Amino acid sequence: MGMFSWLAALAVSGQFEPFDSGVGLLANQFVLSALAVFLATRYRPSAPFLFLCGAYVGMNAYSYGFGGSEKKAWAALGAGMSLSLLLVPAVLVTVITVIRRIRRRQPPRTEGGSRSGQP
Repeated sequence: MGMFSWLAALAVSGQFEPFDSGVGLLANQFVLSALAVFLATRYRPSAPFLFLCGAYVGMNAYSYGFGGSEKKAWAALGAGMSLSLLLVPAVLVTVITVIRRIRRRQPPRTEGGSRSGQP
């Protein structure tokens, strides 16, 4: 999925790297965040974080494999910088996980809509 997030950035901005344009960066963030949020709402917390780890590997493999010689020379810097692309999705996943845990701890609502059982 990391590779597709870079392809989305390339498709909307014409720039290889998401950092090279604001629109490309937004497209990259949307692709990663949308699937991370979906996984966070449907599965246990480890699933979206594993997805983000896979996206990180995919982003770096794609940029190294399909980038020019200059891109390969900056591979270490790119590996560090691509971590910043995962910040927004990771924060969203964390917030959703916390909300889900809080909601799970609350007692179920009764028929009258009150949590205390009083009408």
